[in-house]
Amino acid sequence: MTNRPSDLQPPRPQGAGPVGPPPTGPRSPRRRPIVRWLVVGVLLAAAGVVAVVVLSADEDASNGPDVADPALIGQVQTFDVPSRNHTESPVDYPQTPPVGGDHHPVWQNCGFYVDPILNETAVHSMEHGAVWITFLPDLPEDQVDQIRALVQQDFVLASRWDDGDLPAPIVLSAWGAQLWLEALPDPAAEEFVATHRQGPGTPEPGAACTGGHAETR
Repeated sequence: MTNRPSDLQPPRPQGAGPVGPPPTGPRSPRRRPIVRWLVVGVLLAAAGVVAVVVLSADEDASNGPDVADPALIGQVQTFDVPSRNHTESPVDYPQTPPVGGDHHPVWQNCGFYVDPILNETAVHSMEHGAVWITFLPDLPEDQVDQIRALVQQDFVLASRWDDGDLPAPIVLSAWGAQLWLEALPDPAAEEFVATHRQGPGTPEPGAACTGGHAETR
């Protein structure tokens, strides 16, 4: 007797379930790719939050006072001034504002100036022992009033600085010395004026701070 192919199948183990075709329905979705994309989404969201925080911090910093080097605020800086000749030509000073050097033959009268004055005439006043206070154009009015009060003393002059590169909102300069400030009142300002107004670094102590230039630029 000839056996059919079905008769040649190996015997099924005892307890096995019924024989049937493999399942053909849809397979359950894999969870691993979904979890991976969820993790990526969370990381991207976190990166976005960090970027917003950093940008906000930068924006807040840009809204603060424009200071060339915050570490120098309130610190008196000193400089060597190798030359103090008279010249009627513009002078390219190494410091901003200048703290001495060659200058105009006529000095600037001490006092308060709403507008900028010539660097060369102000430097001549410092040669006579004056302290020159410069301030930003957008300085609040209450700060300008504080500067006006300092200028009530002899041998002090003040003027607005429009050249755009003032290293701090308020700068006090004397011959060979400078002080950067963010605001007044400040004890450092009082001390600077007391020390450098007709101070020991004055090249021509006793020379006048009146009877010279009264014009602005």
